[in-house]
Amino acid sequence: MMSKIGKKGQFVTENRADSLSEETALAAQCIAALLSRHGIPKYRFAVTVSEILGLSYSAGNRRLTTAASWTLEELKSIAEHFGETLQELVTLENADALVEASVVINNHIVPCRIRLGGLVGQVPAGTLIAAEIDGSWRVMPADARSIIPAHAVTRLLIEPTASRRRVAILDDHTDTAQTIVQFMEAAGLDAVAFNDPQALYDQTDFDAYVLDWIIEKNARRHTALELVENIRARNALCPIIILTGQIRTGNADEENIAAALAQHNLKFFTKPASMPILIAALNASFKTA
Repeated sequence: MMSKIGKKGQFVTENRADSLSEETALAAQCIAALLSRHGIPKYRFAVTVSEILGLSYSAGNRRLTTAASWTLEELKSIAEHFGETLQELVTLENADALVEASVVINNHIVPCRIRLGGLVGQVPAGTLIAAEIDGSWRVMPADARSIIPAHAVTRLLIEPTASRRRVAILDDHTDTAQTIVQFMEAAGLDAVAFNDPQALYDQTDFDAYVLDWIIEKNARRHTALELVENIRARNALCPIIILTGQIRTGNADEENIAAALAQHNLKFFTKPASMPILIAALNASFKTA
C-alpha cells in the first residue's frame, strides 16, 4: 500500500508497484511548480530545497530529480516556508496562477507576481486591481479614474532577487576546471574557469576562489601562494579553497600548505574532492564572510 498525491490534492492509496516512483515524480513536479511561481530560478531549485530542509545539496537535488522520495513533513515545510498550504502545493492546476507584473511604489516600478481574480467594475477605492498596459500587467489601487477593464488582484508577491555568487576556478588541467565549473553552476553559482594564475591578478569581481595549489607553467611548478597573497591584499574575508592531489607525490609541501591555511584563512581539500562537500563548505563560508 502506498499513498500518493491525487490530482485534486488528496492523498489516495494504490497497490501498484510503480506507485512510489509516480508519487516521487509528482511531489518533485509540485515542488518545482511552487518554486517557479515564487520567482526562484531553476538553477537555485536544489539549493533552495536543501537550505529549507537542512539537507545537503546532493540530497536536495536527488529529491528534485526523483532519485529520492519526499516525506509529507518535507512537503509541508517547503509549502509553509513560502506561505502556502499543502493543498496549494499539491494542486497542480494552480501551478501557473501567478503572472509577472509590476507595481509602482514611491515612484519606482517594482517587479512582482500576482494572482489574477475576475474582471471587476466598481470596487472600493484602494482595492488592488491589475490592468494590462502595453502588453504587461500593472498593479494599482482602484480609484474613480481606474482603467477598465481591470482584474481583481487576489495575491501579490514581491521578493528580492538574489544575485548569483561568482566563483573563480583555477586549475592547469582544463578538464578538471570545467568539471568543477559544471558542479558549481548546478549548485546555483556563477563559476568561471582559469588555467593561468596571472589572469586572476587584480580581479575584483569574484566572491570566492577555488585554486589548485600546484600550477605547472613553462615546464615549472608554481604554488598558488603568491596569488593568494594578492587576493587577500584586496579582500581579507572572501572564501578561498585550496585543492591539491600532490602531497603524496612530494610535489606539494604539506608544511607550506598548512602555514598558508593558518595565515590566510584558507580551506583545504585533497583531490579528487567531493563536489557536494566542497560546495557546502563554500556556501557555509559565504554566510560568515
